[in-house]
Amino acid sequence: MACPPTYKVVKGELKNVSDDCQASLNYSSYQGAPVTIKIDSLPTPFAQNMLVDDLYGGLVYDVGRVKWIILWTIDCKVATKILKPEDPIIWEDIVRILQPYDSTDYLPLSPGNVFSQKLISMQMKMDL
Repeated sequence: MACPPTYKVVKGELKNVSDDCQASLNYSSYQGAPVTIKIDSLPTPFAQNMLVDDLYGGLVYDVGRVKWIILWTIDCKVATKILKPEDPIIWEDIVRILQPYDSTDYLPLSPGNVFSQKLISMQMKMDL
């Protein structure tokens, strides 16, 4: 008799700190991702019920003139990367920048103009 799969609930918060652009979901590796993240001082919470055997969850948002990529693992490692729209997403490069609990990235766009996003308070707990 096979054992039922084991799940963990991974919880996180996404915060859009852009000057004037709402974040719109372009890609998600799971159901339930926030479709939009408004410009706000409050983080947008999310939770994913992940199989213990799964390695990663991922999101891609379009935010004005950039793509915002977020990757996380079931052991509370996260990475966020900001790319120009024409730049390809190379997931292996994003995996290499995974770090515990939070991640920030900055992208200079034009002289004096910098875009930044932050994935904050990535947390995981067991689904009992």
